[in-house]
Amino acid sequence: MSNTKRKPVRNGRSLTLSHDNITQKQLIEFGLSEESAKRAVYVRHILPYKEDPAFQCIDARDLWTKIGKPYKRFRDWADNYVKPLLDDRSISAEISALDDVSKSGSPTKNYTISRNLAAHLAMQARTIEGKNIRSYFLDMERVVFKLAEYNLSRAVIPVKLDNRLTHATYKRSPKLATEHEQKLKSYVCKILTGLSAGEVRLKYRMGIRDVLRNNPEHLDRYNEAYNMAVSMYESDMKWKRIEPVLRQVHGGKIDLEKLLGTQ
Repeated sequence: MSNTKRKPVRNGRSLTLSHDNITQKQLIEFGLSEESAKRAVYVRHILPYKEDPAFQCIDARDLWTKIGKPYKRFRDWADNYVKPLLDDRSISAEISALDDVSKSGSPTKNYTISRNLAAHLAMQARTIEGKNIRSYFLDMERVVFKLAEYNLSRAVIPVKLDNRLTHATYKRSPKLATEHEQKLKSYVCKILTGLSAGEVRLKYRMGIRDVLRNNPEHLDRYNEAYNMAVSMYESDMKWKRIEPVLRQVHGGKIDLEKLLGTQ
């Protein structure tokens, strides 16, 4: 078995937020009210994210219950909203009908529908739950652009820089690759904030990127400094030259005390 250390591969998936995994707290930080954030979490329970939104996977009767039992009886609601869709060729692939027997022994019909179709039907419901679902999609429309901005600054750009730095450190000194990577990142952090990466984590109980995660302007500044540091390292610049050049351009640009206060 080889003892050669392998370069870590990062893709940023664990850092990326989406409408499916964003927390209630983060939704509030992104500008939603507490009520809207709670509603978003509730609707995700009713309409869970699916890789294939057109795949038949949701029980229509269960959906009917969760959206407030419109028409009071499932059969009446299904006859008016679900059954007609079976004849629509553009939708029929997203719905299937199953004959069943009720507890009383009478024949009944159940349906399995796609997530897309479930969302469509839920928004049509004239119930409080249906109104909540309509509001949810409007809320998420407001959030989607902030999600894109967040993911670019928080995940896409830093992860690309991480991979560049990892490649450069292994190329320059495989045995010291991890040490060099940590050292350069700590340089960037200390030059920007006055605190090393370890000191930031000790004081704020999180890394510098997490500290800055809700401040796109500061994240952009961090990414600019980090990119400059990586570029200098890639060009085989000596350590004693990297720090002063970086400090001249980015020194003290982020005031964590002003941003977060003393914690």
